[in-house]
Amino acid sequence: MPKRIHTTLILVAVFVLGIAGGISVMVWAWPGLRSEFHRDRRQDFVQYLQKSLHLSASQVPPVRALFKDAGERRHRIHLEFAPAYAKVCEEYMGVRAQERQAFAPVRQQALGKLQAMLTPAQWKAFQQQRAAAEKQQANHTPDVCRHLDGHLPSGPAASRH
Repeated sequence: MPKRIHTTLILVAVFVLGIAGGISVMVWAWPGLRSEFHRDRRQDFVQYLQKSLHLSASQVPPVRALFKDAGERRHRIHLEFAPAYAKVCEEYMGVRAQERQAFAPVRQQALGKLQAMLTPAQWKAFQQQRAAAEKQQANHTPDVCRHLDGHLPSGPAASRH
């Protein structure tokens, strides 16, 4: 094997291994990113308190139970307000649809001008990108409604997934 090909293969292998190693370090060693994969915020907070306040081993279980109980109570209260949030969400979605409808003539005019500027191949690629973006947007839960996910068995927020 010629020396140049051998050197190129070694460089490519080192590059690929470097990328793989970098991704591995980011995912598994970086605490901020790693905790997003499996997060129990209550457990994290109790551990934080245990370290920062130097809780004894006998203090940890009652503190953990206290936060578990408070979390369950907060959840029940939130469920009481969920229908009101759902109403706000429904109103928001209606206003959003009206706004989108009002934007339609502006959007169509801009698209017509853009089509005149692009080649047929560019226009086709743009249309594909636009269709993908619209499909993704259709499945997007707006921020105002996101907190309702999983809290209502049926209704406005449940139908937005």
